[in-house]
Amino acid sequence: MENLTLTQTIKELQIWIENCQFDLTSDWIEESDKREMQQQLQNLLIAKANLEAIINTGGQIFSSSISK
Repeated sequence: MENLTLTQTIKELQIWIENCQFDLTSDWIEESDKREMQQQLQNLLIAKANLEAIINTGGQIFSSSISK
């Protein structure tokens, strides 16, 4: 397994978010599945927002605690 950067992880999350949003607009999804997918979409959006917050505000933590 390769080591991913935060930026790469955010890009992957964005792809999953877009796929989930597309699936939610499809007619073939049953209502029970849509509720679960909506929850997963919410989780993906939260994960992406948290990683973006780390990038924007966590630079001091990373620069002081992780060797380059």
